[in-house]
Formats: sequence, structure tokens, C-alpha cells
Amino acid sequence: MSAKTLLQPRLYFSYRQFFVYDFSVDTPGSIWTDAHSAQGFARRESAVSFGTLLEFGYADVSYRRDPFQPYEAYERVIAVPFVVSTGRVVVDGPEEINIGRLFELPPGNYQIVAAQRVVGDEEELIDLFVEKVDEPLRNSKVIVADALLNPPVHLVETAEIA
Repeated sequence: MSAKTLLQPRLYFSYRQFFVYDFSVDTPGSIWTDAHSAQGFARRESAVSFGTLLEFGYADVSYRRDPFQPYEAYERVIAVPFVVSTGRVVVDGPEEINIGRLFELPPGNYQIVAAQRVVGDEEELIDLFVEKVDEPLRNSKVIVADALLNPPVHLVETAEIA
């Protein structure tokens, strides 16, 4: 198992979302439909808008290059296919600009799992598990759904650029 790495600075999330995207993506935000909101994410090939448990606030975000490790305190866990082309992955909030919060991964196909829990009035903890896969994945998974989610039987695997 790899070491957990805390990203700096702390993430400011807002509009009930945060972004994970390849450095090559100019516009990481996606248009959310009702179905996207019900499942907790809107994704494209190299950009994911993950819904947060709180409307706005700060989060400590860490990542590790390992398969997802279940932990009973996680309130929401979502896994999505992801393509890294530049070797750099950015994690931002909608109101953050050029923060420089990123980590490096060899180009290729991955599964990214975002595991979240609330730790304060306006604070979350977000753990990202990043696993390299041999072939591109096609399907996302809602592993743990909180009360705000009502994922459809067939998850929506595409989104339009915001």
C-alpha cells in the first residue's frame, strides 16, 4: 500500500462540488442534470465534478495510489474511470483559480475513487484512491450513497462542459 499524501493548500469547495481533472483540461466544470445530482457526480474522460456532502466549506484532500480501502466513517464513496494524458492531475474547487493543488501520475487509464466524510460544520475530509488499470473502464460505481443521493439504475457516464 502506498503512503497517503495530503494535498496543499486545503480545498475550498462550493456549489456542492469539487473537480478532479487532467492538467490538459481547460474547463473542468460540467453541466449537472437532475440525474447527475442524484448520482453525485458528472464526468467526462479526463474531468470529474464530484458532489460534496456540504454546500460549501473546506476539505483536507489526500490521495494514494492504491485500490479503494473501505472505512466505515465514509459517508459517500464514488468510483469513476479517468484518463491521465499529461501526467498531472489537478484538484480544485469551482471558485479556485490556479491554486497549484496537483499530483503526478504516469499517463494512462485509471479508476479514481472519491471517499468523503463530514468532520465539522463547514469541513470535509476527502480521500482519493487512484488505481491504474490496464484497459479503459466504462462504468462508474456509487459504492456508498448518503441520504442526498438516489443513484439511477444506469449511471450517467457523460456530461457536457459547463
